[in-house]
Amino acid sequence: MLLEEFIHSRIPHPHICVTSRPETDIKVALDALAFSSVSLHDESGQIRDINNYIRSVVNTDPKMQWWTVEDKELVINTLTKHADGM
Repeated sequence: MLLEEFIHSRIPHPHICVTSRPETDIKVALDALAFSSVSLHDESGQIRDINNYIRSVVNTDPKMQWWTVEDKELVINTLTKHADGM
C-alpha cells in the first residue's frame, strides 16, 4: 500500500492529510503517524452535505423529473440515512 511505503520511508517531519471512511486497514496503517486525528464521520455538517448532494442530484437529473415529490423525498431521506458518512 502506498501509505505503508510512505510511512516506512522515514521522511523527516512529513505533513500529510488523509481523508477516508474509517476503514480498519487504513486506520491501522495510519496509527504510526496519527499525531492528530479528526473524525467527521458522524458530524451533522457531513450528514447535511450528503443530504444536499443527494437532493441536488434527485432534483436535477432528467430521469427523475417525473418522480412524485413523495418519491423524491423517500429516496433523499433513505440514501441520507444509510450513507454512513460517505
